[in-house]
Amino acid sequence: QDTIKKQVGNMYLWPKTLEVPIMDPSKASKRPVGILLVKVVRAQNLKKKDLLGKSDPYAKLKMTDDKLPSKKTSVKRSNLNPEWNEDFKFVVTDPENQSLEVDVFDWEQVGKHEKMGMNMVLLKELPPEETKVLTLNLLKTMDPNDIQNEKSRGQIILEATYKPFKEEDMEKESVDGVDEVQKAPDNTPAGGGLLFVVVHEAQDLEGKHHTNPYAKIIFKGEE
Repeated sequence: QDTIKKQVGNMYLWPKTLEVPIMDPSKASKRPVGILLVKVVRAQNLKKKDLLGKSDPYAKLKMTDDKLPSKKTSVKRSNLNPEWNEDFKFVVTDPENQSLEVDVFDWEQVGKHEKMGMNMVLLKELPPEETKVLTLNLLKTMDPNDIQNEKSRGQIILEATYKPFKEEDMEKESVDGVDEVQKAPDNTPAGGGLLFVVVHEAQDLEGKHHTNPYAKIIFKGEE
């Protein structure tokens, strides 16, 4: 009611304007501009968290400002110098401000997995189309004034490559409201390209148990 009164009231004031907010721009989906390829090579000199047992480390990776779940490496049992050599891909929407957050955890059969350390990679510091080998010191927090960061927690080694989309590869606006599926460019790499899907809504769902619906998207085995 307050919104209606305000908007109608504005119509009777000079200048006569009617502003209708449709969507918070900060919540709108940003357009993908590239892909970040990351290989988690290994970690070294990790400090065990269990006084009695041995540590079972794994790494979690996540892009900042990304609503997707974190990606995880496999768990390496009883190993403070684990080798993974596992590859991951991340969609980049804002290379000037996004970062890759890397956390190393000690896997536990029961109870909370304890964090062994963390660090971040600023995308703007990665030269495009160039593979960079990164050796990151594992920290307690990303607070530069945290005195606990002076304690050695080991390192994690990554290989990171930022591949921005070329301007001619970006999605072209449809003509006259008609979307055409075009053949991929001749130079498109066999494993390259990006499928960008936005799930908007569902309608008229059926069944007895749909009070809390969710959708699954599965592509080449990745859910």
